[in-house]
Amino acid sequence: MADSRRLVKYAGNLKKEISFIIDRKVSNPEKGFITINAVRVSPDLKIASIYYTVLGDEGQKEKSQKVLEKSKGFIRNELKPSIKSRWLPELRFFYDDTIEHAHKINTLINKIHEDADSKAGE
Repeated sequence: MADSRRLVKYAGNLKKEISFIIDRKVSNPEKGFITINAVRVSPDLKIASIYYTVLGDEGQKEKSQKVLEKSKGFIRNELKPSIKSRWLPELRFFYDDTIEHAHKINTLINKIHEDADSKAGE
């Protein structure tokens, strides 16, 4: 079992290294511009959930997802020299839609305020 400080530090190291590997070493041109937003590691350090965003439309998101899935083994292998641990975690990639979700909520709130202002002006 790892304490929370160790988990946070380990996840931070993974985030930095995975970002570098995807940016500099994954050479598939269909990957697009991928940003790693967060990495969460299971308490036993065996699973790393990697949350990312992609610059582009839905088609680009799908291409990037496929590239990441195909590159899992390569990325994990590239982590070996830089991650000092008994084993490397299984990598699981998830598209992070929190920014899009926050934008939708913000748009709805603005619409409610506009509707309230227009009714108050009547």
